[in-house]
Amino acid sequence: TGLKTGSTSIALYNLSASATRNNLSLIAVVLKAPTTAIRFSNAQKLLDYGFSNYSVKSFGKKGDIIKSIKVTKGTLQTIDAVLESDADILTSNRNNSEITQEIILDDTVSAPILENQKLGEIKFSTNGKVVSSVNLIANTKVDKLSFFNITKTILSTWLNLCR
Repeated sequence: TGLKTGSTSIALYNLSASATRNNLSLIAVVLKAPTTAIRFSNAQKLLDYGFSNYSVKSFGKKGDIIKSIKVTKGTLQTIDAVLESDADILTSNRNNSEITQEIILDDTVSAPILENQKLGEIKFSTNGKVVSSVNLIANTKVDKLSFFNITKTILSTWLNLCR
């Protein structure tokens, strides 16, 4: 995806290179290579090693709905808890450890709720060690019920029934 080369008589030949394959982005840095050919060869070996030994497992994309939860005292009865960011985990291809996920989220929340407000999180673990977590956020705003909101809902329902 990119590279930067440089050379001086003291530092010799240097390279920083980046590459992306199967949603895995890697950076290789080679310093003090004796020739320009060797610096490119070493960078290629580093990137090939990374792509051969590591991969990214995706557990969801930003905005994916994880769970609908009940809202108390709100203008809506339910709200969706969505992923705040992509849920991608870097894994070693040599280590076939199973990745487990733990969803930490209440069954109900009380209004008011702001859009993008944190409602909980998902923790990803291998061998009992947490390796990543992603926040679960509200996908919309929910106002708290008020006398005005209740009256408006009752009148709207009643007027629709009269038609």
